[in-house]
Amino acid sequence: MHYEFRVEGILSDEARAALSGMRITVLSPDTVIDGEVLDDSHLHGLIAQLDALGLTLISVLPYPGAE
Repeated sequence: MHYEFRVEGILSDEARAALSGMRITVLSPDTVIDGEVLDDSHLHGLIAQLDALGLTLISVLPYPGAE
């Protein structure tokens, strides 16, 4: 399933590299990161990764229109 993660601010080069498998879209002042999430464990791992990168998570939603 595809998910959309919205985080506060613009990603650093380090964060972009760490999330290289995801699509990153800047919607100033926030950034939207979306991509395939395999299961609940993967979802929680991505959320933990965003936290470890120092990003402030605004929302996590199933990607609009995705099955």
